[in-house]
Amino acid sequence: MECAFCNIVRGLEEAYIVYEDDCVIAFLDKYPVTRGHTLVTPKEHFETILEVPDSVLCRTISVVKRIVSVQFEYLKADGVRVLQNNGSAAGQVIFHLHFHVIPYYYGVPLRHVRTPITREEGESISKVLREALEKD
Repeated sequence: MECAFCNIVRGLEEAYIVYEDDCVIAFLDKYPVTRGHTLVTPKEHFETILEVPDSVLCRTISVVKRIVSVQFEYLKADGVRVLQNNGSAAGQVIFHLHFHVIPYYYGVPLRHVRTPITREEGESISKVLREALEKD
């Protein structure tokens, strides 16, 4: 079965990438619940948190922490939620370990009907986050 996140890692599927190193990649969610909703995932395929080696998990969560920091500072988030699902019963849809890093803004409702991110939004937000992470 083909994995969408593995295809993003291999460059076979388009994504608004905000961070990448030899182990981890972070990109905007295609169906964000808020402006700046980012997914952080190891490049290597692991279905759940139980399969990932501790060293890779530590590297991944350190990138999550950096994303949280720049969402507060550069997207002016009022709060940030970090979410990670394991198994379909828990809401996992893409079976490649990943963390949702979701900024929240006072007075801005969540997108309950998740619509695709626009090209303009994807390009502008990913640029802000990418440049902020390069400064870090």
